[in-house]
Amino acid sequence: MKLTILFSAIMFCSFFSLKTDNQFNGIIRHDVSINKYIEMGQRNEFNCVGRYSISEIDTSYATGVLISSDWVLTASHFVQDSSVWKFGETYYRSKRIVKHPKLKGLPSSRKKQWDGWDLALVELESHVPDIAPAIRYRNRSEKGAMIYKIGYGYIGNGLIGQKKPLRQERLAGNNMIDSIGGQMNGIILGKDVLICDFDSPDTIEFNKCGSAIPIAYEIGGSKGDSGGGVFIDHNGEIQLTGIVSGGLSRQLTYGSVLLFARVSSANSWIDSVIE
Repeated sequence: MKLTILFSAIMFCSFFSLKTDNQFNGIIRHDVSINKYIEMGQRNEFNCVGRYSISEIDTSYATGVLISSDWVLTASHFVQDSSVWKFGETYYRSKRIVKHPKLKGLPSSRKKQWDGWDLALVELESHVPDIAPAIRYRNRSEKGAMIYKIGYGYIGNGLIGQKKPLRQERLAGNNMIDSIGGQMNGIILGKDVLICDFDSPDTIEFNKCGSAIPIAYEIGGSKGDSGGGVFIDHNGEIQLTGIVSGGLSRQLTYGSVLLFARVSSANSWIDSVIE
């Protein structure tokens, strides 16, 4: 459950591939300065979150999380065979991609975002030095936890959606895990999906699940957030608990619903690949 006005809720997304221009991230509260979200995104514990692009000169970004010195965990729906990842000020090229094995048996009627299997591991050609990889969450108590979500998205706010002219920015914000799987808008979501909604500070009419009280730095969705990191504070340690995957619609304003691929459900597969 979400707690007081001091701590409040989150956001949305609905993305499918860089080609379809449908990834979402940097939509923030309309009554909070964007500088607060920029500052949070620059915290040292989030240096493991890197920027994805097709090449060093490409300006369409997505996101991924360094989970070992040469492996990135990201969403599968946009990642290309050849890509470039930026951690700190350095670019690293991809060597190979391993997608979640359950994607192969997914019926065509099911979007991969609905079951929590929208995951890919990207091996880099060289090690990333001087950046601590994310520590993966291995418990199963995500529901009700406050999260930090970090990604590279076009900026905007919950009232208007994306601002124009379009500009991407590395932002971090907070939310709460309102639900794990279940049914929403007639769609049955799998038990490997973490769910949040983007609550308004002005009205409860947009609330879809959990508490209607937004967190102080509530964040919503915008293009560029796919593959972004979702973290929780577990016993004083920041741990990776989800990967930004998609949403129930293409809505960018208050009331949108965001889906994360559940890392705790994927740890056995991840270990089998990177170890």
